[in-house]
Amino acid sequence: MRDLKKALPVLMAASVMMAALTACGGSEAETEAAATEAAAEAGEAEAAEEGASESAVDSIAILLPGYITDQSWNQGAYEGLLTLEEQGYEIAYTEDVQSADMESTFRTYCEDGYDFIIGHGVQYGDACVRVAQDYPDRYFFITGNPPAGDEELPGNIAFYDYKEYEGAYVCGYLAALMSESGIIGYIGGGDNTTQCSDKNAYVEGALAANPDIDVRTVITGTFNDSSIGKETALAMIEQGVDVILQTCDETGLGAFEACNEQGVYCIGYTSDQASFVDDGLCLTSLLVSVPTMITSQIDIIDAGEFGGLENPGLAEGVIGIAPYSSAVPEDVIEQVEAVKQSLIDGSLVLTPDYTN
Repeated sequence: MRDLKKALPVLMAASVMMAALTACGGSEAETEAAATEAAAEAGEAEAAEEGASESAVDSIAILLPGYITDQSWNQGAYEGLLTLEEQGYEIAYTEDVQSADMESTFRTYCEDGYDFIIGHGVQYGDACVRVAQDYPDRYFFITGNPPAGDEELPGNIAFYDYKEYEGAYVCGYLAALMSESGIIGYIGGGDNTTQCSDKNAYVEGALAANPDIDVRTVITGTFNDSSIGKETALAMIEQGVDVILQTCDETGLGAFEACNEQGVYCIGYTSDQASFVDDGLCLTSLLVSVPTMITSQIDIIDAGEFGGLENPGLAEGVIGIAPYSSAVPEDVIEQVEAVKQSLIDGSLVLTPDYTN
């Protein structure tokens, strides 16, 4: 039925052309020749349209480290998946996939016939590599950098080692300029390369703005526990921390709750989270265009260019900085924007630090 609907416009066009030629009084031979040419053109147009609409992917599944209601990392991926569903793809997802279940979940989706399977986080890389070798006819995507080591990676995996740390650096620079106590904080969710590079870049950016700044950092070990996020933030605030960046999804929502209760500045993650706290308290948010990461891969697959490693950041628009709150003075905005621009134009180049 779908193919018939696509063919109807070109068939109707050919019929109209034939009728017009007949009405004009052309000879039978001329009419037949014109009709044959029109049919051929219609067939070519139909073939071109079908070729453009065909995709190597019909179904997409994603493994999530948290829950689609976290208003951050996981929800962004879910929204990207919904966009693909609207385009006609079959979709599926599994929430809160932890280490013990990573490989089995990948394999289950492969066995269920899903064409394109996504591990939404660097932590899924090792399990994905093991599975991809056994399913060369499937496509796999990891939103993170490849596993360490010299082992050659399967060609049916793509890694998106986005430069989230560039945004963290800018946030650290802003936090140091906005701090009155001279003590700022960072709360992360997991002990992985993305989180470590965020944490270290935040510290680096803060020190660039104020060499005397004191940065307290905590990796909570969970992305899915708002109570731990709140407890961690409250402990930091008791130590004098007056600006906190969180990159820990649902855990970070608890940190925001603590900042809101205590009137402490915070910086959001993935989406613009200014509405989660009182007006002015959220200085900005480190934006990650997660839906773009996911939906763009289909075009890459269809172009036959899938696989390997991409490293987009601020310059490509995958990483961004949300609008600044009313609490940020204009002179501070100018300084922070200058730093951001230096990362975009390449006059400042960061080396990611993945150490704990």
